[in-house]
Amino acid sequence: METKIINCHTHIFNRKVVPENFLPRWMTPLSKLLESKKTATVFFNLFSKIGKHDLALLIKKFHAFLTIGDLKSQLEIFKYLQNFYPTGTRFCVLPMDMEYMQAGKVKQSFIQQLEELAAIKQDPAYKDLIDPFIFVHPQRKDIFDIVQKYIEEKNFAGLKLYPPLGYYPFDERLNEIYAYAQKHQLPITTHCARGGVFYKGEITDAMKVHPKTGEHIKEQKNKFFTDIYTDPDNYRYVLEQFPNLKINLAHFGGYDEWNKYLGNTMEEGQITWYDKICSLIRQYTNVYTDVSYTMFNADLFNLLKLTLQDSTLNNKILYGSDFYMVEQEISERQFLTNIRAYIGESDFRQIAEINPKLFLNL
Repeated sequence: METKIINCHTHIFNRKVVPENFLPRWMTPLSKLLESKKTATVFFNLFSKIGKHDLALLIKKFHAFLTIGDLKSQLEIFKYLQNFYPTGTRFCVLPMDMEYMQAGKVKQSFIQQLEELAAIKQDPAYKDLIDPFIFVHPQRKDIFDIVQKYIEEKNFAGLKLYPPLGYYPFDERLNEIYAYAQKHQLPITTHCARGGVFYKGEITDAMKVHPKTGEHIKEQKNKFFTDIYTDPDNYRYVLEQFPNLKINLAHFGGYDEWNKYLGNTMEEGQITWYDKICSLIRQYTNVYTDVSYTMFNADLFNLLKLTLQDSTLNNKILYGSDFYMVEQEISERQFLTNIRAYIGESDFRQIAEINPKLFLNL
């Protein structure tokens, strides 16, 4: 039986919704240059030659990000994504609301971004191939009304959270949305790995104390400090209040946490995010996770295959790629091909068709 693939984690927003100060300051003047593959290669080779491998990798990543992000519209990026998959593949599309990350202004408003997605969803050529989600940021004052409108009137499929933009998932301003999502069994996908996009504003004294545990958090650069919002333990407070919430803890904790698990490099008493997510899946019926981005690293495939042998976890793992973010590491086609070939068609069908249909209520 041919697998009807559902990619549960993709992005098709372009640079119009990215704040003007999103890139590191030193890289902003280079952004135009890095759009050229030839120029990006020159910088990559130069930094590699002088031993600045982190900077070389950063150049490579931003070139990939800028190349696709500069396409004119979300529809254009969506068509580009479709090229890597069999005809009939379905995609969950996750927008981003970066207007509150303290990184400057955006050229296109959040509502304009949603309206573009709504137009694609209403197009007969794409309506059965795209499942747009609604990004939820608690600072957006009318966010519940937006959620209700796009779910009930625009046929959107679910909700998207991204805590490292500066909020905890148990923020009380989200409770009305959680209650609505639980009642209607709306799928929620939330970023659950270290790194990614992060809040760039001031780290205040109040932010340095965890509101639930009272733990004092060491001040670090924002990139690392904002991991406190992403820790899977934060979802226990949400799930205690909304135990039937259908939620995908995306990225399965992230590749660095999988490496810690495999290498046993955690300090005494610490638990990897891989372990934490597995525990939440076992405890709560509607908790899922996806393998997006994390599985660009083929060194992790053995652990993925072993994890899929667990009957409980096997039913809750979703295929997702994190297009076009994963293009910073490997191509979309390579990501798909590597996983599918390694785990075999039976397990691939489980995570790419059977589980996503349950998650999306199809």
